[in-house]
Amino acid sequence: MFDNHVTGWIAWTNALFVEVSLATEDGTLTSILEPNPFHALASPDVQATTFLVRRPPSTTAQIVTLRCGEDVVQVRRVAPNLTSTMNLRAARDPSIGIGPNVDLPTVIVPVYADARATIECFESLDKARRPQGTGKDAFQVLAIDDASPEVELQRHLSELATKRKIRLLVNPVNLGFVGAINRALNEIQRGDVVLLNSDTLVPPGFVDRLADVAYSAPNIGTVTPLSNNGDIFSFPTPNDVNPMPRYDEIVAIDRVASAANAGKAIDVASGIGFCVFITRACLDSVGELSDNFDRGYLEDIDLCLRARTNGFRNVCAPSVYVGHHGSKSFQEEKRGLVLRNLSFLDQRFPDYREECRAFEIADPLRPARAALERALPWPAEPSVLVLAGERTCPAVTDARIRHLRLHGERTVLLSRDNNVLHLRAADGGLPQTMRLRFDAEANLASSGDILRRLSPMRIEILEPNPPPRLIELIRCLDVPIDRWLVSESIGEIGSLSSGTAPLFVPSKMAEAYAQSRWPDRKIVLHDWPTCFLTLPPISANDKSLVIVPSTPTLASMRMIKILADRLWGREPSLPIVIAGATCGDDRLMSRPNIFVTGAITADELGDVLRPHNPGWILTDFEQPVFGHPLVETAKQAIRPVAYRDWSGGALKPRKGDLAISAIANAAALADLVVDWVARS
Repeated sequence: MFDNHVTGWIAWTNALFVEVSLATEDGTLTSILEPNPFHALASPDVQATTFLVRRPPSTTAQIVTLRCGEDVVQVRRVAPNLTSTMNLRAARDPSIGIGPNVDLPTVIVPVYADARATIECFESLDKARRPQGTGKDAFQVLAIDDASPEVELQRHLSELATKRKIRLLVNPVNLGFVGAINRALNEIQRGDVVLLNSDTLVPPGFVDRLADVAYSAPNIGTVTPLSNNGDIFSFPTPNDVNPMPRYDEIVAIDRVASAANAGKAIDVASGIGFCVFITRACLDSVGELSDNFDRGYLEDIDLCLRARTNGFRNVCAPSVYVGHHGSKSFQEEKRGLVLRNLSFLDQRFPDYREECRAFEIADPLRPARAALERALPWPAEPSVLVLAGERTCPAVTDARIRHLRLHGERTVLLSRDNNVLHLRAADGGLPQTMRLRFDAEANLASSGDILRRLSPMRIEILEPNPPPRLIELIRCLDVPIDRWLVSESIGEIGSLSSGTAPLFVPSKMAEAYAQSRWPDRKIVLHDWPTCFLTLPPISANDKSLVIVPSTPTLASMRMIKILADRLWGREPSLPIVIAGATCGDDRLMSRPNIFVTGAITADELGDVLRPHNPGWILTDFEQPVFGHPLVETAKQAIRPVAYRDWSGGALKPRKGDLAISAIANAAALADLVVDWVARS
């Protein structure tokens, strides 16, 4: 469906006539469709054709109807393709400086369900409307009762309107989010507006501060605040649903944000409609929301992108924080609604998704989130700090953090990237965005102060080779240090602890490896728990060889290719299933005997393998990665398992398993596995 025409196809199996009609404000246009014998769907029993219906300009929705004989096959509503009178008002040039409108901003709140959240929203608006020390309203509120089925909610809105705390519009039938907002916009001919979801909680002064940002530059059109639940605007973790704070917590966070990020306006691709301030100049330029979008998803983004096309900027005001429950009215339908509406957004703005991905990588909001994090109080609960580096397998790090949390220990990950530490609390609390530098003496002191705010009671080192300055930073904390062996090396063993301090290992294989490498070192085994792998009995026919890689490396992919070639020469009908991610899934799947599942977790392994009738499993064939949850789970399978023996023969393999020498090259390993499969 396009602005100028509607196109599609239809196939039918009887000889009845087929017609397509377009109902407009000026009448109905009807066309009889002739079958096309050359259509891809046409056959001796099926007639088919494509159609194209021209759309005359219209300020109202149009209805497309497909009929086969007397039966109505499909009816679709098509959005107006001509802007309304409201949209045709002369737009102001965004490049010209414009002061704030003398009219009060209007906060528009569409209401349908969830009485409790909505009542709390209006209570917060009432508190925010009159700043302390002033007797004047900072904004007005326009609520739209969109045919709410909740009597309590209807009654509450009526009471607020009677007390003149809000203006109220009541829709006799449900118009949906877009219809409700557009009705409200047509009621407001002057002044800026704020679109606000009814499941939000707002702090005092939020409209004034959003307006300050909006008028800090002449071409800003929309302003969106930070929130616990606002996609890229989410805090502390972006693109995530953070817990909804209480009202007093929202006010406290907002108060800190107003100081930590005062005056900041950060450009974004688009705002989000949970709370978005729109200047009158911008609104006059873009008009109302597009009703191509169903039930309140992505129409806000469409409006912001249209504003940008017209020369306006969309910005974030990180000095304002608004609480947002999120999708309270139609939570279960969200995924389907988003997917449906994305198709319309892609037609209008085909580069938007790529722009979003680039934005997430660059993360220009990170400094503002970090400033807010730094200024907020952090939990006083003692923490275990887990240090991981560029060479630490992420799956191993996640597994260790999960174990610590299961034991009730608050955990903060220190992830090293060159000379920077990224801090992330595993429970989703603070910190999430902080970055610490340790490449200079001055940075060491300030970074140490920040780490002490975490109340560290222990540091666990998973990184093989921490750089000297990081070692210096860790030592200055003066807390116990646990050194873990999760890879083939731990660098200088004595660099972080005394020679008598134990070396911790997560598995018996790691224990045997450590004892062979460092016989004089005290080795302490803490067997990490692994998922239980349940597989159905092996079927004699159509067995597969399952490969479970530990990391998606080039070396791993080369090994898989060599093995696939050798196996194709000996057993061309034997399929290979790679359970996990590689660095070249598409290239491997182009081979006739390989299927790649993509990234999976240890608890998904059984369900993923079940349809493939695994007869043999190969894992742990690259460099040693001790404690890897996927590898350790695969080794427990009630199937023959092949793996490199990092114990040097100290651990006896199970019956039917193949323990491969740690020094065997890729070709030798492939030959051993092929022979093992052939004889078992």
